[in-house]
Amino acid sequence: MERFVQSIVAGGVVLVGACWLVVLADGGSAPWLVGVALALLGTGAVLAGILSELEPGAFAVGEE
Repeated sequence: MERFVQSIVAGGVVLVGACWLVVLADGGSAPWLVGVALALLGTGAVLAGILSELEPGAFAVGEE
């Protein structure tokens, strides 16, 4: 499997698990804070996987 796909899938799995942890834990508790940190990590992994496959200037507007 391609590395960027692994990053996107792993980040998504971590993100889903983190969301469950945040929902089930009491707000402000240690497990809740771990869930928030994991959600940020999962989001970062998904974004890193997506951005690693984009060409430089992919979002340039008006430059052809």
